[in-house]
Amino acid sequence: MPGSTLTLPVPDDFVLFKAVCSYGYFLLAPNRWDRQTGRFHRVFRAPGRRGRIIRAAISQTAQRPDRLRLTCDRKLNADEAAAIKQQTVRMLRIDEDQSAWYRVHPQARRRRFGRMFRSPDLFEDMVKTITGCNVTWRNTMTMNQLLVEHVGAGGWPTPAMIADFGSERLKARCKVGYRAERIVRLAETFLDGSLDPAWYEDPARTTDELFDAVKGLYGFGEYAANNMLQLLGHYDRLPIDTETYRHFCLTQRIKRPKDPTRLHKRIRRYYGKYQPFAFKAYWFELWGNYEQRFGPARGWCPDETGPNFTAATLNHPAAASV
Repeated sequence: MPGSTLTLPVPDDFVLFKAVCSYGYFLLAPNRWDRQTGRFHRVFRAPGRRGRIIRAAISQTAQRPDRLRLTCDRKLNADEAAAIKQQTVRMLRIDEDQSAWYRVHPQARRRRFGRMFRSPDLFEDMVKTITGCNVTWRNTMTMNQLLVEHVGAGGWPTPAMIADFGSERLKARCKVGYRAERIVRLAETFLDGSLDPAWYEDPARTTDELFDAVKGLYGFGEYAANNMLQLLGHYDRLPIDTETYRHFCLTQRIKRPKDPTRLHKRIRRYYGKYQPFAFKAYWFELWGNYEQRFGPARGWCPDETGPNFTAATLNHPAAASV
């Protein structure tokens, strides 16, 4: 039986490859960008504690740029179709208005840069943030791949699947190390209702409210909390880490101090002129630098490009400015 084909309207400024190939999570399982066809492949999950897997290929054609076509591998009922559409809208930030951002950053408008890829749901974004802290990008890719293979049976695992798998097996099978307990405890907050995704996704929430709430979760420090802010659509704070120091010192042509935290005020002041979009301005620079080094992101392959994101490679002064 042929699968369902869904269509999803998109605004005039939406370009699929720019929305997908805009943030490192597009290189992580269960995402796959096909650089040959320009299609994005995603393994979705239907609603439920252990919702069934739905594989979809997402495309945008020159003939109909006003809509996306989602070709699914199975027939969907009405609830499943609605869920897949909603997850796609979130993942690609289709409903995010870029006009205010483009006014403060004309260069980004010319490049159609503004929508930064994220996950179909909050839980996946939170786990991906945990797996991206204090580790090499290669190891982040490995952890996500193993979570999909061993826990999610080919798709991203639900909170129930994570909780049932347990922290010890997460350590042994998914190579997440000390992060195992953090991931399991996070899953439990989703299951027992103490973390309500709708509260976090509510546009009425302030940046300060969200920061305090995320930082209050077990395993989320200042950097992780600030990174979650941009994944929730709040761009007025910067998640500053060693990569921020590297990029800022390289582009500003300054020597990194022994105590790099001394740079924080200077970094925030520099990107503060783009408020309330400081993070977007920072990421526009950083992502542009990556593309100068490794080529356009739409041509990246996880196995080829991913391992290049190392300190040894990125500290080289080549292509230091965008």
